[in-house]
This record gives sequence, structure tokens and C-alpha cells, in this order.
Amino acid sequence: MVFRLTLSYLGAAYAGWQRQKNAVAVQLVVEEALADLLAAPARVVGASRTDAGVHARAQEAHLELRREFALAGIVHGANHRLPADVRVLAAHRVPHGFHARHEAESKEYRYRLLRTGVLSPFDAPFALRVEGEVDVDRMRRAAAHLIGRHDFTAFALAGGAHRDAARTIHAAEWLEHGPELVFRVVGDGFLRGMVRGLVGTLLDVGAGRKSPESLRALLRGRPRGDSGPTAPAHALTLERVTYPERWQPLESYPGGTPVVT
Repeated sequence: MVFRLTLSYLGAAYAGWQRQKNAVAVQLVVEEALADLLAAPARVVGASRTDAGVHARAQEAHLELRREFALAGIVHGANHRLPADVRVLAAHRVPHGFHARHEAESKEYRYRLLRTGVLSPFDAPFALRVEGEVDVDRMRRAAAHLIGRHDFTAFALAGGAHRDAARTIHAAEWLEHGPELVFRVVGDGFLRGMVRGLVGTLLDVGAGRKSPESLRALLRGRPRGDSGPTAPAHALTLERVTYPERWQPLESYPGGTPVVT
């Protein structure tokens, strides 16, 4: 039996999603909670390897079991054993062969900025305060160059597991709500640190340190040092992961959250 889990977590206390030898990762605490619930080893594969400190509103993962298990039992049983900053929001039984990462059609990330002199303590854990003026129109013109398939080497941190730095971006836009700016990007996949590298570079464009057109050259496999700084992790959230129609759940327990396909 293959189960798809929708998880939400705050990334501040974790070294990212993927299990590591010398640090606590989200995958580790989820697998430990499920192993205790199932009284057997549990391996959970996530759709996106979020970096250290990055949050997830709706991370997707899959779990294979040799026996039936109630979907509601997975959700509530796991949450009873998980720390408060990690939650299983929903569980779905899916067709055999489903793989949370390999079958993902797209992933959406959002990076939150606030143009304010002081950050509220309710915003500080999830937003970056922008210092100085930024030209949002220039940032939007630069973001438009990201659409399509490009080599994103210039925006990736070293140490990622990728062999091919080409990724396809379906949407890249700046959403503006008063003092709040949100960079929304949707793609078929992302390199380690890529979204944060994009945000840092786009902020350079907004501050006038780079031109909007400079992104064209950066998307041709330029070295990391040619682009802007890596923005902090705490303001970045994985919003959702989508799958093709053939992977529609056979059965779902939403646990109070909509089923996102």
C-alpha cells in the first residue's frame, strides 16, 4: 500500500527536510513518529528537499506499508508523536507506483518581504525586512526572464545533489499588498538555495545594483559569484506540490485541510 502524506512544518529548528547524519531534519522526526506508531521501521520520501530553516505549508511525501492502516489513524497517531512544529495535515491512499518526488508536476515557493522600519514579532520569524527603497517594476521585469527552461547554476548553493542544473519555471511574479512583497515562483524543481539566490539577485535589481536584463546572462550557466547574495531562509515557504491527474488519491482523510493535487 502506498500512502501520500501532506505535511506542514516550521523550519527554524531543522536542518532542512532530508535526513542527515549530524543534524535533526524534518524527515527524521516524521520517520521516528511513524515508526513508533506502526511498530515497524518507516521510510518517508519527500517531494521537495527544503533547505535548513525553510518552512512548508504543504510538503508532500509518500510512505509504503505492507498492510492496511486507517488514514485517520496515520494523521492523528503521527501528530500525537510529533513535535508541535511539525504536523501531518492529511493522508491519502494512492495508486501503486506513486513517488512523491519523481511524479511531482510542479512545486510552488513563496518568499515574503516587508518594507517597514520595524518588524512585528508576529512577522519576524517568517519575513525579511527590506532596507532602503526597491523598484518593484524593475524586479518584475527581471523576474519575467525566469520563465522557461534555463541553467540556474548561478543561483544554486554548493553541495546540492543535482547533476543537471536546468530547471523549468512556469511562473515567477511579485505580489504586492501594501508594505508586503511576496515573490511567488512555480517550477518543475529547484536547486539547493536556488529560490533564495533568485530573491537576493532580484533585490539587487530593485536596488539598482543590477539591471533587469542582466538575468539573461545569469541564466546561461554563469558561476554563483556572478549573481546576488543568498536571501535568508526564514522568509521562504514551500506552499504546495502538484501532481498529474493519474495520481488522484483513491481515498483521502483531509484532516481539516483541502486535498491539494
